[in-house]
Amino acid sequence: MAGGQSDRRSWIRRGGIIAALIAVLLLLLYFCQPRPIPSVTTLHPDDHAATLALGDAVVTGFSGLTRPADAARAPADGTFIDVNGPAARIFDPRRPGRAWAGQYWAAPRTRDIPAAAVGQVFGIAIDDDAYANIYLAATALYGLNIVVPGRGRERFAQRVKTGQAGAEWMAGQFGPGGGPGSIWKIDGRSGAIGLFAQVSLGTEPIGSASLGTIAYDRVHRQLFVSDLATGDIHRLDLNGRDLGAYDHGVTGRTLARLPPVPQDGRARVDIHDAGFRPSDPSTWGFARAARRVFGLAVNPADHRLYYAVADGQIWSVGLDQYGGFANDPRLEVDIPDGANAAPVSDIVFARDGAMIAAQRGVIGTQYDYTPLARGAVAHVWRFWPAKPFDPAQPRHFYQSAEEYAVGYAGDSRNSAGGVALGYGYKDDGTIDLDGCEDAIFFTGDMLRDFRQTPQGIVPGGPLELYGLQISPKQPVRGFNVPPQVSYFVNYTDSMGSANRSGTVGDIAVYRIDCQDPGCKIPAADRRAAVVTPPAPQQVATASPPGGAAPPAGPPGNPPPGNPPNNPPPGTPPGCSPGMPGCGTPCIPGTPGCTLPCTPGTPGCTLPCTPGTPGCCSGDGCAPKNKVCKVDAQAVCDTNTGTWNYQLSTTDSAGIGIDMVTVHSATSGVSVSNGPDISLAPPPAAILLSGATPGQTVHINVCAFKNSDRLTGQPYDCCHVMLKVKVPAGLCTAGGHP
Repeated sequence: MAGGQSDRRSWIRRGGIIAALIAVLLLLLYFCQPRPIPSVTTLHPDDHAATLALGDAVVTGFSGLTRPADAARAPADGTFIDVNGPAARIFDPRRPGRAWAGQYWAAPRTRDIPAAAVGQVFGIAIDDDAYANIYLAATALYGLNIVVPGRGRERFAQRVKTGQAGAEWMAGQFGPGGGPGSIWKIDGRSGAIGLFAQVSLGTEPIGSASLGTIAYDRVHRQLFVSDLATGDIHRLDLNGRDLGAYDHGVTGRTLARLPPVPQDGRARVDIHDAGFRPSDPSTWGFARAARRVFGLAVNPADHRLYYAVADGQIWSVGLDQYGGFANDPRLEVDIPDGANAAPVSDIVFARDGAMIAAQRGVIGTQYDYTPLARGAVAHVWRFWPAKPFDPAQPRHFYQSAEEYAVGYAGDSRNSAGGVALGYGYKDDGTIDLDGCEDAIFFTGDMLRDFRQTPQGIVPGGPLELYGLQISPKQPVRGFNVPPQVSYFVNYTDSMGSANRSGTVGDIAVYRIDCQDPGCKIPAADRRAAVVTPPAPQQVATASPPGGAAPPAGPPGNPPPGNPPNNPPPGTPPGCSPGMPGCGTPCIPGTPGCTLPCTPGTPGCTLPCTPGTPGCCSGDGCAPKNKVCKVDAQAVCDTNTGTWNYQLSTTDSAGIGIDMVTVHSATSGVSVSNGPDISLAPPPAAILLSGATPGQTVHINVCAFKNSDRLTGQPYDCCHVMLKVKVPAGLCTAGGHP
């Protein structure tokens, strides 16, 4: 009898194990099965009803101005928001037709979303439905404008300069039936536009300062949105229900052992209050800087929500297995220039672990609508994750930031606040769906105004351009300044006026390949997503001007392509995402997910063979370059008593290499005879300054043919990350090492 019960329990256990394995297998099949990728003709029918194809870019911006013929005489008094102008546009950036070389490109627009439908919007999120939906967040960043109804014989509403009884939001400010807390949804299948949610403060509407950025959490299928009026971060499900808010000013700061900064209820100014002035943003009710959150992003490497605070810092907070906020706020980085810096309005994470943060100039709105933001002061920063257990770096990110160059004007710091990663481009100027984040997209002001710089750009097109800059992802300042290796796309239909800074807003690019590590889209589906273009002009491979190539990260970091330093996937207590019987989905390979992962993908600790499809380890993630080899051998120069590093090159690509450009990627070490070093006549050598005996120095080398560079056109550049070991022994003048 006992034996029978034992056998029965054994069968039950076996049955449970088999059932669990089947459940895991079904979940894995669900996540790795190719999602339907509709053809371009389905996504972009003649009526432009549906929304996105792979690679499409969604961009927000100010919808523009209009002036009724019989409006008031004063120009500003009679100028209103253009409700028919675009509050958001969808661009098709798949076929530039030639390699990027600083040219103006009239990228096709597949759809405009007018202000009459959504009002003025800034933040953008795209979900991962088979027909991806777009979410747009209301904004005050382009100004807040109020009117009173027309009186007497005046048919038109009248602009007013102060809040007063009877005041209303100007048409086109917040959309039909909307307000400062509105989030709008564009349905991915039908293209229909509707009010998705109204962010509120309890039962009360939020203040006039409106919303900041909106971010999608694909693991828990939810949205986060920042509220500039209260400083809170709201969490919404995909039905628009508010699942709760996170208060950095009180909860986050208190848990981090900092003095709390509560919301000041007196800051909420109504448009019926005489203290409200459209020309003065300080009267709009923004939360105090130490609690005001703007830019947001969920980091897929550690599945934490990262958020930028207006006092010049980026923090993060963990998300539990249900997607709720954990009690573990963490200061990640201090933005250079701290509290005096322009606010960080957008954050993205690359698969190599880098955090990229875009600033937007402080609101500069005047009664005459110019400028909308302070220009030429907003940076785009790149921060690298720190090595684990680095005693010199207690935080999770290195604090020494790299910077991208945005636009030609001024000092190439013309960010308008939006940044996104996108598919790269082939040599013939067509999109490369295998390079899921080889390009980086910026929104910016005065992008092609090169009159203050010695370098020229491809002629043709507007100079005072407000819109998009599309560049290769890797080159930062020092390697692409001004950003000559770029495409420039205009957002507005009108050109001119140097006071239009801040006209453009946020950007998001629709990608799939990069979203599911290990779950690749079949080649047939990728081909179906791109219309075959006409035969483009054949051009050389574009490389950064000056022969330089992108750095491989901060001093001492492994080069881009190494997997982020994540903890191994584990199973936290309770119901974890992906566990059989747990309704919360997860991505294979992410922390806390028990589903199998593909070797080499971020979050997966299993090894893979570099260079194989889907492998993101070492050379498997390196930028695609021409084949060459550069070596350096330490040689003692007995005339000067210094070590130098003689160069030798192998040119199997047939470029005709006769020049190298070198830059040290190690802090405190510089190339004293660089950056350009001629290889003719040999031998050529690198001379280092600041290196210590026994130190390993990382040097970025770009080898090229100098006559190709002198043409001013894109040229082939062979990029190598060179590691040189400084000999421990002394090199003495007149003697031997």
